[in-house]
Amino acid sequence: MKKILSAIMITSILFSSCKKESTEIFQDTPGKVDVKFDAVFGNQDFALNTDLTTGTKTFKFNKFRYWVSNVVLVKTNGEEYNVPKSYYLLEETSAVAVQDGDYTYPANKRELVELSNIPAGEYKAIKFGIGVESKYNDNLSLQIGELSQLNGMTNVSWMWHTSYIFTAIGGTANENAIAKTIKIETGLNTNYRTVTLNFPQNLSIGSTKSTAIDIKADVAKVLDGIDVMATPIVGAAQASTMTALANNYATKVFSVSLVK
Repeated sequence: MKKILSAIMITSILFSSCKKESTEIFQDTPGKVDVKFDAVFGNQDFALNTDLTTGTKTFKFNKFRYWVSNVVLVKTNGEEYNVPKSYYLLEETSAVAVQDGDYTYPANKRELVELSNIPAGEYKAIKFGIGVESKYNDNLSLQIGELSQLNGMTNVSWMWHTSYIFTAIGGTANENAIAKTIKIETGLNTNYRTVTLNFPQNLSIGSTKSTAIDIKADVAKVLDGIDVMATPIVGAAQASTMTALANNYATKVFSVSLVK
């Protein structure tokens, strides 16, 4: 009887040990997500110094730049993960003169953001800001993420208020043989916006697989409802137009094309 009891105890201990080991093996750890912001112009690929046509207007852009900030990933149970220090400058731009030409920010194309150390789990949506919230927008000396005054994305003359330029589009617009130089920007605290995008299917994030989110940014939709021939320059003096642009960024411009 003692031998039988001993055998049962040993079997129980081994079973418990194997069960614990199995749980530890399959418990996933934080992972990485590549978020790609792919600029398009309607059904055309966005490219600098290239004729891009919509309706009766033809554009030739030399820049498309915007701040993505405060990235949040939303789990299927509604729990949100705020990505720390998530301030990124997305851009496709020619060289930019900074500080009255004392410094030149080089031409650059950047469409990929890497989010690391994301808690393992099933996610259903992504949120992010377009622009810079008031805490950092009101004090450009505060540094976090990629925020910097050396990239030509600040303005010190908008209504006597220093501000980051939240979004910037530049180039030319041509309609009926009439050409305009365009400089279309948003900024100021009232025009900070948050974008919420649901995924076409749930995204599993963890260390055991590579994951990616592909987001389209449609420049044509940025300009939806904006008469660039009548208002080719948009800054703080064109407050209502700037607000309309900010609303376009929040509701029309971005869409998730793929999660994997």
